[in-house]
Amino acid sequence: MDANLPRRDLLKLFGAAAVIGPLQLAAAEPGKPLFFTQDEFALLDTLTEMIIPADSHSPGARAAGVALYIDKTVAEAYVPEEKKSWRKGLAVIDEVSQATSKKPFLKTAEREQVALLTKLSARELEPHSEPEKFFVQLKASTTFAYYSSSIGIHKEMEYKGNTIQQEFSGYEAT
Repeated sequence: MDANLPRRDLLKLFGAAAVIGPLQLAAAEPGKPLFFTQDEFALLDTLTEMIIPADSHSPGARAAGVALYIDKTVAEAYVPEEKKSWRKGLAVIDEVSQATSKKPFLKTAEREQVALLTKLSARELEPHSEPEKFFVQLKASTTFAYYSSSIGIHKEMEYKGNTIQQEFSGYEAT
């Protein structure tokens, strides 16, 4: 923008911006992702549910809307590399699946899916390959989204909010 822009022109620009309104993401159709394709979203939803599955104690990542949260976060990401890393990461999961079982991840049997994720998680503390690095990103995002959700906090963690204790229950000395 020109630093010597006359005041009247500047006011016209601001006026036009006020008429147009703030920039927002287009509203997604109900049940459709904002950023990911339907296939990418289905893969993301399956992966997050495998990381935090439903059990007898609490619902899993799917019920908590983890994939929806990640989709919205990626859609709103300012840095293009963040969007690219997610697309590339999901594609690399399918590439590894194709290399090991000759099928895309979602077309393989559950035991093959579990084996693939187990393999990727083995080097979680020191990931070297792109699939291992993506798994770390995926797991971190999944756990953050899950434990930030109402289901994660209230059902899984059984958080009741701030409550008054009748007496100090102490702490364990180490």
